[in-house]
Amino acid sequence: MRSPMLMSVLLAPFALTAVAAPIVIQCSPNGVLVADVTIGGKPLRFLVDTALPGDGRIDVEIAKELNLPSGGTFQTSEEGEGIPLVVGEKFSIGGIDFDKVYLWSVPLGAKQQPEASRIHGAIGWQLFKGRVYTVDFVNRKIIVDDAPPAEGPNTFPLDTSAFSPEVPAIIGGVKTTATLNSGNNMGMVVPNSMAATLALTKEPWPAGKIGTGATILRARTKEPISLAGLTTNQTGIDFLAIWPTPNAGLVAMEPFAYTFDLVNKKIRVSKPEGTPAKPTRYGVAFDQQEKGIVVIRTFDGSVAATSGLLEGDIVKTINGSEVKTTQDVMAAMKSPKVSVAVERDGKPTTVEMALPQ
Repeated sequence: MRSPMLMSVLLAPFALTAVAAPIVIQCSPNGVLVADVTIGGKPLRFLVDTALPGDGRIDVEIAKELNLPSGGTFQTSEEGEGIPLVVGEKFSIGGIDFDKVYLWSVPLGAKQQPEASRIHGAIGWQLFKGRVYTVDFVNRKIIVDDAPPAEGPNTFPLDTSAFSPEVPAIIGGVKTTATLNSGNNMGMVVPNSMAATLALTKEPWPAGKIGTGATILRARTKEPISLAGLTTNQTGIDFLAIWPTPNAGLVAMEPFAYTFDLVNKKIRVSKPEGTPAKPTRYGVAFDQQEKGIVVIRTFDGSVAATSGLLEGDIVKTINGSEVKTTQDVMAAMKSPKVSVAVERDGKPTTVEMALPQ
């Protein structure tokens, strides 16, 4: 996805305090990647969104609360349409200080979130202008070290004027490109138009809806997905008419680290050493259908997938208790250990699952 026009102020020179490299910014231990930032000394929590252009965004109500001044408009069309900007003065992240940053001011519902886990905004992938930085999803950190990425089969040109960064991908045997979008907590999302071209294990099936009401179709590719020349353990994809090209969400990006060289206009994807964070959820989605509670998705590498729960399983009981609604399931799945009795191809079976301690 590209913007017809990026507002020049976002690409203008900025004041950045000189710091010794490398700077390591430790992020949240689980779930979406969140970093601690401050604006004018006020502590905030910002999502790391690799698809967001410019410096970032902030919830409109939080911007009002901080009394952030207007920064003009992020222009998105030749007709003058755009997104309001605010100026965040004395913005700091991991000891790296900016005199000011320009943030989209948009409704994010931050005030409706629990205060302890509230996400106030997001940092964009072009925030560290004039620098080289790595987003390491395995070790849950950002490293700003200004070291150009090594040349090799996993290093590609980076269009620093693009709306979002893209890398080569192979999905269902088809060579394509995928937008890197850690702000999307799904896996690999593919436009509906590609359904007929991909090698799938079977026809896509309904797997819920998004907030706009659009239906998600779930499928599995015959061969694992490749991202930037690196083979993943993932075969699950979601068809959704929301992006015109494949979109690699958080789940698809998690096995790797991504080095953004905003100086030499290169991007490198690598497999970092380290131990991934322990999962705090089973990694499964259910849907209440006429035939009962159905497993519509197990995320690749999740506790549910590795324990043997399969998409299409009809759930009968969890820990011996009958479940009739998704609310019943959500309540039962809060247990750190569950025994799930399902009907699979007309036959009963039981799957034991436990969260790592």
